[in-house]
Amino acid sequence: MILTYHRILSEKKSNKQFIQPGMYVQNNVFEKQMLFLEKYFSILSFTELLDLWNKKTLRKDQRYCVITFDDGWLDNYIYAYPILKEHNIPATIFLPTAFIGTNHWFWPDKISYIMMKQLNGVNLNGKIDSAIDAYKELPEEEIHGFIVEMSKNLSLDFPDKRVLINWDEVDEMSRHDIAFGSHSCTHKILTRLPVKERQKEIEESLYTLRQKNINYSPVFCYPNGNYNQEIINQVKAAGYRAAVSTRYGFEDGLPQDLFSLKRISIHNDITATIPLFAFHISGLNHISNITSS
Repeated sequence: MILTYHRILSEKKSNKQFIQPGMYVQNNVFEKQMLFLEKYFSILSFTELLDLWNKKTLRKDQRYCVITFDDGWLDNYIYAYPILKEHNIPATIFLPTAFIGTNHWFWPDKISYIMMKQLNGVNLNGKIDSAIDAYKELPEEEIHGFIVEMSKNLSLDFPDKRVLINWDEVDEMSRHDIAFGSHSCTHKILTRLPVKERQKEIEESLYTLRQKNINYSPVFCYPNGNYNQEIINQVKAAGYRAAVSTRYGFEDGLPQDLFSLKRISIHNDITATIPLFAFHISGLNHISNITSS
């Protein structure tokens, strides 16, 4: 199975910034999950898994697990990396390469910041999530136009605060079993881009990873999980060995398609205890959701 994480936060995370519930795991919870996986699974790097699939040498008596992170958050370095390093656990982080080492904020975080200023003192539960989901349906130019307009109306400046890792941190993690794959250059939703712009996002991100002389894995992660057959063909042609989706599921045996690999998303709301975590990665909760719908 392939697990998906995004952010790893301190258990004392600040309430000054809204973070979507599905986007984080607390660091104390994350460590317990890693200890559980270490005990019951064979944790592989993504490259090791690809090699086992290629050679058809998966063992039926083994439970295999690959750990991935999307987006390259700075808290991956601050909180997840020390835990992974201490326990010699490999992982892969998918980077939007053009943003690494910058103070860039993803637009959902800017929307969240604006709404928190607008709705100061108001219950935010569900409001920001709903707004982000609605904006995902709009062209990216309209989203950024809204952000500029609202920031101006509120006389609002975004904090000059780095939230993503930099290349020095990537280099350090590379020397301790952390590999880096591509999450495109600028995390734009590929299904909404012209062919040439998609090709640039796909090809240049891989080129950057190769040029940085780091521990990179030639695996692509579709931004927002959006892709189609044309995009798959472009990813293959660019030289990637595989690509991951956001579709829930397991790849225990030989996958039917290396370029639409299923993963299991992990976040604090549904995996805060080991029994909940074990239940979630067992797939039983997904089966029960299907049978009850």
